[in-house]
Amino acid sequence: MNPRRRSDRFDRLLGRVEDLDPRNLAILARRIDRERHLMETVLETLREGVLVLTEDNRVAYANPAALTLAGLPPEAATAAEPVRFPPELAAALEGDVGGAARSREVEVAYPEPRILRVHLAAVEGPSAGAPLRVAVLADISAERVQTEDRVESERIDSIMTLAAGVAHEIGNPLNAMGIHLELLRRRLGGLGKDAAKALESVDVLEAEVRRLDGIVRNFLGAVRPVRPDLAETQLLEVAAASLALLKDQLEQLGVRATVDVAGELPTVLADRGQVQQALFNVLKNALEAMDRGGDLTIRARSEDDWVVLEVSDTGVGIPAEKLTRVFDAYYTTKADGSGLGLLIVLRILRAHGGRVDLASQPGKGTTVTLRFPQRHRRVRLLS
Repeated sequence: MNPRRRSDRFDRLLGRVEDLDPRNLAILARRIDRERHLMETVLETLREGVLVLTEDNRVAYANPAALTLAGLPPEAATAAEPVRFPPELAAALEGDVGGAARSREVEVAYPEPRILRVHLAAVEGPSAGAPLRVAVLADISAERVQTEDRVESERIDSIMTLAAGVAHEIGNPLNAMGIHLELLRRRLGGLGKDAAKALESVDVLEAEVRRLDGIVRNFLGAVRPVRPDLAETQLLEVAAASLALLKDQLEQLGVRATVDVAGELPTVLADRGQVQQALFNVLKNALEAMDRGGDLTIRARSEDDWVVLEVSDTGVGIPAEKLTRVFDAYYTTKADGSGLGLLIVLRILRAHGGRVDLASQPGKGTTVTLRFPQRHRRVRLLS
């Protein structure tokens, strides 16, 4: 039934309430009670918070979601005294709403960090001259993260596509230069001793061409999109294989490697070769961050939407001002590093619908977290 028509019908009934006999009054009371109970049930099942406030900040009504999002105890919905909200939310709820509703987004730190969308409107209260403020609170933290991830992913994809095209175009003249340098070497070889210095220059040029060709090949390997060949993959098996490849280096450095598994780990749909390449890069970075001795720990666990591998080391760590640049192409803190290792890791995880997080403290070590989507999440992403 149309809510407006229902309201009009009740208005007409209430207007004639003095004319109703006890039996019809009882019927009307029961009908109003059923309507009230239905409305309360609907409001209590909403994920959005509905908060009704008086002018002096007393709570006239709050559904359970509103109490949770606003960080209020359950008794706040029945208390007579004014309520104190977290400062960020209080600022969004203050002010004269007037005749127009307003919406804004606020970041709150209590009871936990989150982003709320606050829609605020004024309504007429039950008493004349006593307006109420109605606030609808929605937690949009996940929505904001997804939007930021999508924008960042699109930005990286566009940069990588452009960079791959440039690298490909650079590769063509490099090949031509290598061919002509080889021809030049052959011609100079027939000139005897007089060509010795020229041949030395050719050697230098050839070495530089090879070096540039290696840079281009490595860069293309990092940025060129490669579609993963998905199959059921047990991440613990991949971790064991990666550690086996680094066995000699672990022994030489005296690093203790441990694997800690929290509960049963489900398989994921992944390209085993690509995942091993990503994990190998992370493990190699961890070893290079430690001199001699130290601990390398792989922790595996299952979350609601993810299967997680955490790689922690007790190495030198990364300063906060450099932490935001570790995924940039060619950025490295090592003298002989290519600066492409973590970019390759990021590219592989994104191709799998996963995520990479990195936390570090100078002098204490670094933790790289690889999140692979569980199969049910991947189905939702594909759909």
